[in-house]
Amino acid sequence: MKFVFLATLRGSKVSISSLCFASLLFSFVFLATFDAFGDMFFEMIETMPQGFRALVKASGEYASEEMGYLAVGFREPIYLIIILSFVITSSSSAIAKEIERGTIFLLLSRPVSRGGFFLAKLATTLIGTVLLLCFAMLGTWLGSIVFGVNDIDYDLVFKIQINVFFMALAVAGIAYLMSSVLSEGGKTLALSSGVTVLMFFIEFLSDSLPSIDWIGFISVFHYYEPSIIVNSESLSWVNLSILIIVAFVGLILATIMFKRRDIP
Repeated sequence: MKFVFLATLRGSKVSISSLCFASLLFSFVFLATFDAFGDMFFEMIETMPQGFRALVKASGEYASEEMGYLAVGFREPIYLIIILSFVITSSSSAIAKEIERGTIFLLLSRPVSRGGFFLAKLATTLIGTVLLLCFAMLGTWLGSIVFGVNDIDYDLVFKIQINVFFMALAVAGIAYLMSSVLSEGGKTLALSSGVTVLMFFIEFLSDSLPSIDWIGFISVFHYYEPSIIVNSESLSWVNLSILIIVAFVGLILATIMFKRRDIP
């Protein structure tokens, strides 16, 4: 198990490093724009088209301009792409790509069970995701110092990242399930990405069109709401519980399918 974990981690070091830098840079640069837009932030929210407000789940009422601005920033598609690109890539390639390349036979020839192999792959995904979120917080801290953005509640920033983590874990559960069933890395990556984009689009439609708002509940993005965290100053345990259930079911099914399948 340790060998598989270290080998996977070494293979992911370039992607993890580059995306950590991108995560830090995004949160840092986003705060650089606060001076230009912060003073009229609430007015901008009110005048935004409903479609854009739905895209970033923006609310017109925030106790703090700084935290309201960050809430919108952490719901930006660019930030979600940075985090989820690693999650989807590492999860979808964890098993299917190893089968496609034939390297899984070498890895499983060592004294490691399929369950241990799966856990080693999952550990890499989790560690990489946590690093990305830590660098996002680091970028926020550096940006607040360099650009003089005060009144940032880092407890709320941390809670937002917890929400991001469990949303990413739910996406990982779906991607790992696909990876445990399929034998082609490219197909698994395409399907995992497609399902994730579809869920984002479903959530966007549910927020944009009140007549079909009920469809948002089938999307994991529906349970990631930084604006509500900022306004209520607390995490929604209902949202976290649903994300944990989705992740748990996906990962358990993925483990069962991987243990029982024949590897061609």
